Amino acid sequence: MAIVYSVVVIAFVCCIILTPFVISMCKKHGLVDIPKDSRRVHSKPMPRCGGIAIFASSMIALFVYYIITKDVESIAFNTQFYGYLIGAILIFIMGIIDDIFTLKARYKAIFEFAAIFIVFLFGVRIENIGSINLGIFSLPVTFLWIITVLNAMNLIDGLDGLAAGLTSISALSLLMLFISTSSSLEAIVITAAIAGAGLGFLPFNFNPAKTFMGDCSSNFLGFTMACVTILGFSKGYTTVEYLAPVLILGVPIFDTIFAMIRRAVKRKPLFAPDGGHIHHRLIKAGFTQRQAVLILYTITSTLCIIAISLITQDIWKLALLIGMSTIFIVLWIISMIKNRDIKPDSTISNNFKVNNT
Repeated sequence: MAIVYSVVVIAFVCCIILTPFVISMCKKHGLVDIPKDSRRVHSKPMPRCGGIAIFASSMIALFVYYIITKDVESIAFNTQFYGYLIGAILIFIMGIIDDIFTLKARYKAIFEFAAIFIVFLFGVRIENIGSINLGIFSLPVTFLWIITVLNAMNLIDGLDGLAAGLTSISALSLLMLFISTSSSLEAIVITAAIAGAGLGFLPFNFNPAKTFMGDCSSNFLGFTMACVTILGFSKGYTTVEYLAPVLILGVPIFDTIFAMIRRAVKRKPLFAPDGGHIHHRLIKAGFTQRQAVLILYTITSTLCIIAISLITQDIWKLALLIGMSTIFIVLWIISMIKNRDIKPDSTISNNFKVNNT
């Protein structure tokens, strides 16, 4: 497994190196997000395609692994990986177009449907849930899972460091789970690349952020997390254990489900932006951006602990995740204490306005 950990390190180092160059490129070509409405939580123009570095770093790490292992049949990629790769590139291209030109929903749907259909044809599909064979329902169930996670990660990307941090925590948890259960090699390696790239991007994206990841990366990360959970849980788990990926990705998934319900009740388009997401509500409740993000990090880490407990009882893995949760709780408490020392007027200016609709 040394080569898998090398993938994490390669992706991490590449992202640390590439992100400053991507930030400079965005500034040079005017690819910045201007806070033109009350729903945005930043107060100055921000490079909006920093996530190009996440995609590039992941691809570099996967390419290095491919070069090293392509002649070793037992650890070389199979056709499922190539299906994922084509689909991921399509999703990334969709995101780049959307970041630059603002793509209409129907055109996004074309890209997303095409990417999902491709990975399905290449064998990335949900065929069984426990002992239940899905048969002809395999395609709609696979489609529903990927489209949900893809859009969930995009919708949760609303605060500095939120999507990148949640992805990193989830990916590291999945990586530990996949390694301990000898899951699909493709799931392990792709997850390792995503974990490393996400961690490498966080120093530039955590509050106060130097760049946003943009739709090019949030969609790519969502698509990737959906695919690796399918690949990683394709073997014979019990029906209860299939709750693990739902729990690991619980924060973005449940936030998206509630957003859909909220918009349906208000008779608004399902994907219309609003200020009702969980991170917006935490800001409205008086938390700073850092505090809100740390709270959601802690919730995600806790859900990951529960998820891993469903499948494995390895003490060191559970101890590591409990340690992560404890760190986030301590950081949140420290942030709360520091926030008390800030003058009221200053606190108000730091808690950005969000839309009440």
